[in-house]
Amino acid sequence: RSPGFAATAVLTLALGIGATTAIFTLVYQVILRSLPVAHPEQLYKVGKGVECCVTSGLQDHWQLFSYDLYSGIRKQLPAAASVAAVQAGQTTLSARRQGDSGVAQPLVVRFVSGNYFSVLGVQPYAGRLLRDDDDREGAAPGVVLSYTLWKTKFAGDPGLVGRTLLLSGNPVTVIGIAAVGFVGERNQQDPPGVWLPLVQEPTLEPERRLSKFPNMHWLDLLVRVKDRAQVVPVQLAVQAELQQWIAAHPGFRSGYSSAQVARQTTELTGASGGINELRDQYEKSLRLLLLVSGFVLLIACANLANLMLVRGMGRQQEIAVRSALGAPRGRLVRQMLVESLLLAGMGGAAAVLFAYAGTRGILALALRGVEQSPLSAAPSLPVLGFAFAVSLATGMLFGMAPAWISSRATPATTLRGAGRSGGDRSALPQRLLVVLQASLSLVLLATAGLLLTSLRALEHQNFHFEPEGRLLVFMDMQAAGYKYDRLAPLYRRFDETFARLPNVISFAYGTYGPMAYNNWSGGLYFPGGSTTPSDTQASYSLVSAHFFEAVGTHVLLGRGFSDLDTLTSPHVAVINQALAEKHFKGRNPLGQRFGPEPKRKGEFEIVGVVEDTKYGDPTEPASEMYFTPITQSTSWVKPEDITEENFKHFADNLIVHYRGDQAAAAASVREAFKQIDPNIPILRMLTYQEQLGANFTQEELVVRLTTLFGLLALVLASVGLYGVTAYTVARRTSEIGIRMALGASRGGVLGMIVRGALTQAAIGLAVGLPLTLAAGRLLQHTLYQTGAFQPIVLLTVVLLLLASALVAAAIPARRAAGIDPMQALRAE
Repeated sequence: RSPGFAATAVLTLALGIGATTAIFTLVYQVILRSLPVAHPEQLYKVGKGVECCVTSGLQDHWQLFSYDLYSGIRKQLPAAASVAAVQAGQTTLSARRQGDSGVAQPLVVRFVSGNYFSVLGVQPYAGRLLRDDDDREGAAPGVVLSYTLWKTKFAGDPGLVGRTLLLSGNPVTVIGIAAVGFVGERNQQDPPGVWLPLVQEPTLEPERRLSKFPNMHWLDLLVRVKDRAQVVPVQLAVQAELQQWIAAHPGFRSGYSSAQVARQTTELTGASGGINELRDQYEKSLRLLLLVSGFVLLIACANLANLMLVRGMGRQQEIAVRSALGAPRGRLVRQMLVESLLLAGMGGAAAVLFAYAGTRGILALALRGVEQSPLSAAPSLPVLGFAFAVSLATGMLFGMAPAWISSRATPATTLRGAGRSGGDRSALPQRLLVVLQASLSLVLLATAGLLLTSLRALEHQNFHFEPEGRLLVFMDMQAAGYKYDRLAPLYRRFDETFARLPNVISFAYGTYGPMAYNNWSGGLYFPGGSTTPSDTQASYSLVSAHFFEAVGTHVLLGRGFSDLDTLTSPHVAVINQALAEKHFKGRNPLGQRFGPEPKRKGEFEIVGVVEDTKYGDPTEPASEMYFTPITQSTSWVKPEDITEENFKHFADNLIVHYRGDQAAAAASVREAFKQIDPNIPILRMLTYQEQLGANFTQEELVVRLTTLFGLLALVLASVGLYGVTAYTVARRTSEIGIRMALGASRGGVLGMIVRGALTQAAIGLAVGLPLTLAAGRLLQHTLYQTGAFQPIVLLTVVLLLLASALVAAAIPARRAAGIDPMQALRAE
């Protein structure tokens, strides 16, 4: 019977509950959801945390394991446990169907042990899954695809199972499709969804052959323990085998002290949610957003409580009659609670639609460019249960106080019409709710302001390279079947082809470029220094001639690399400022030497020093880093080191500094690749500005949502203040009429109403100020070069809130100033 009231209540609740449910949808999928496998609570990961991708030294707390060490652990585990291995990184291969003469497409795969699917407890959708027999020497090569990848890249071809794919030229049979919803044990943005047995790794990755080297650690281990009581014995067995393996490989531990060797250990950690890369990446942000959306929901509840109070006050005479006719207080309270719960139920139903749309929008922003997302906007049963529980709680929250206050009115007093003057305290609960809304709005908007200031500082810092006018191309030469001994002529073709392009100013290629999601690191050894592993790890990259010119990094001392730095010329290196300051402490580093291992301390001569360009986390200072020519190779002794050295010479990034139109430059790059070798897949090509912006996707998402929630809170608070002010004017109509009959001016009445509204807002701001400062201190560790207290941000938010309060109070105040004294007294 009150469609305007009902629509307002339902819309307000839908916004509040929908915002909270949308964030909870992501919290559930990123943090709380279990793997879609049999008994996920029985799964454990060996080691704590998530690591990628390959390491070859001691780890203290072990996360990654070699194939040789995995085999030893598997043999020594008690019968109560089973262990599977899976590649911590991923591999790109070229793929085409057998008999297809078209250009091969890149396919990202992951190598797993033959018992991977049985240990996890995954069923096939079609065909069969990998078994131990598939992971033995001489077995026919087989591959399993995820349901999602089968649908997207192979159009759900029902005849694909049993067909042969050529992966980097090697025939592999598709033996099965995994169950719907299973995309792997690793919860990450773009899971590969293609699984090959470990035994095929040396064939498909001939330049690495990681499984052939006992000291190359590149596997995650997952253990299923059916009896929880056996977890500790299994962990002890894994730790014992780790120590025995280290003792059995004296070459591996050479150069380390006995104390370093003794503290090598590992542990079992629960992995019901898999190896959760997304949780490590987004957990802090999601918890912040869940708290912020909870504030919005609280403001929405306060708004609804105000509406219910206004409605309850309007029904006082009706309730008084009911009470006079014998209705007990409990029944009156119950009736009003039923009404509020009904509204909450309708608001919750509408909120599910808002949450679905909101989640889709968030995923579109957070997962741009992702081919296969493990996250879905569709509400699951836990999410629906959450929405129902929140709806029930909000119905109780905003309905209890109005029901209690309305039911306490004395029938005789109400029926006499008392309590309508300005001196009563009937509007006090409403005013307190407005104060609460203003306080929470201040906290939310100030928080959004702090995060926005931090993001601007993060985006506009000096990265010490120039992204403008540059294209970044991600490529994969191994996927096209290239071996190390074919790289030199291939790079010559790159140099000759790109040098002829008229719209190219400069170009370069390397292991990785600035802010390009990669990092290689190792120890540094200086002549005359200690032979023990260095405590300081330095990052490094192998790059082509003119690399620093192409990326726009300035050479501060000496020179960069040129075409004269060849395979037969002296081995040289360029270091950054951070490395120079740490190891040379003001001395001239030019001409000094260092090496990557104790036996080769004089391998590289330093010929230049460059700026501290950021290659990794933009929130951290640039790490110590050195560069060597991609044309020069270090002569190692150990076979695994030689293999790793060869692998590092495969350039993954191409940087093109162009002039003129970006689209024309991109077309020129694609044409150049066709001339060089059309089989080399371009994984991605984007402007360097886009690549740089991709590093701030998470921060931008948090700022946008916090700002959106803050503005929503501001609107709700303004509506609440408007409702209270309008209700106050309506109740004080006779009083205002008397004031005006006794000589009060319209301006005076207008000022009285506005002052009352602004006073409530000001009290809310005063209450919210310490809360805002506390929130800033809590956020301090997430802010970049931004203090917890920003006077300009705080002043801007306060003025915005006061302006909103003024606008909200203006309409009721004008209505009060327009009251005709005679009409008001006649109505009284």
